[in-house]
Amino acid sequence: MAGLLTAIFWLVPYHPARARIGETLDQVLIRYGHCLKTVTAENGRVYKLFSKSGFKILVHFYENKVDEISYSKDTDIFDDDLKALMQDNAPGQWVGSGWPAYSWHNASGISAHYSFEHRLLMIMTDAALEREKKGSKDALNGH
Repeated sequence: MAGLLTAIFWLVPYHPARARIGETLDQVLIRYGHCLKTVTAENGRVYKLFSKSGFKILVHFYENKVDEISYSKDTDIFDDDLKALMQDNAPGQWVGSGWPAYSWHNASGISAHYSFEHRLLMIMTDAALEREKKGSKDALNGH
């Protein structure tokens, strides 16, 4: 999935941009401006692509609210920006591990994963993660 998201990010030319899990499309449009394009991933999920402040931002909506958001740059995203982006999406304490996985979880039910290989921070609700896992299992089982 990270490889697909990275490929989508680089289709668009390029201070941290900050969206929020739970925002509506109207709120995201106010925050980022116009949507550069709408992309359908191989798994059928539809994403909206934005660009702001050096970030490419890929947003997925579920029931008209952001449930997954990914940030990518041409350079690595380091700790201060990672922490700021995670706090903007889900304030509070993030618990996780560092190298090589860089995965975190927040008590509000939000997970984050950073890939140095893809220069990509993905933040999603636990419900979105479960839907994605279920979709992967259904695809493997031929559903």
